[in-house]
Amino acid sequence: MKWRISILACAIALAPTAAIAKAVVVRSLGPSAKAYPPGKALADSAKISLQQGDSVTVVGGNSARTLRGPGTFPAAGGAQELAMASSRRGRFGAMRSGELAMNPSPWNLDVTQSGTVCANGKTLKIWRPESGAAGKLTITKAGGSATKVDWPAGKSTVDWPAAAPIADGTEYQLALAGSSDTQTVRFVVLPAIPAEAADAAQALVEHGCQNQLDVLVTALGSDE
Repeated sequence: MKWRISILACAIALAPTAAIAKAVVVRSLGPSAKAYPPGKALADSAKISLQQGDSVTVVGGNSARTLRGPGTFPAAGGAQELAMASSRRGRFGAMRSGELAMNPSPWNLDVTQSGTVCANGKTLKIWRPESGAAGKLTITKAGGSATKVDWPAGKSTVDWPAAAPIADGTEYQLALAGSSDTQTVRFVVLPAIPAEAADAAQALVEHGCQNQLDVLVTALGSDE
């Protein structure tokens, strides 16, 4: 349950207890894609009707499921699917030697990827896939000054520096020392980090935070 721990660690202390259970479409392909666009919320009791060639990925409860047509499927996964998702989550992040590390939380900023980043504007971890050696990261605000971050050897995550404030629409360029690539990130500030997977998926889809959505779906165990 590493993904859930990471989300809850950043969430507000008390989440609503009477929230209506739902599932959220995060990916859709095929003839029925218009009926199930990314971001569409469905009640747990809803049925998803798919045609031949359809593929729809849904986040709901504590799992992500990819449904393939033809057929009619419940929006909510059953107990067996939840158990399978839990097993996959247990393996998430346990990498064999030589494999590229995986971002352990959708709320970490991956410094190797450009794109829109959803954050709450208060606490943010920045993550790198290769953490063996010490490194330096240069964060440059568009049209502004640069901030240097020292990355100790053996650490994959460090705090985003207070000297580079996060605000809605702010853009930064990220450059790791020794790399020829420069990434550009644009922030969307959320009022709070959602505590539930479906709410998190919906917020990430709505704001175009695709890299984070991919991490979330992978951690939840979609069988795509």
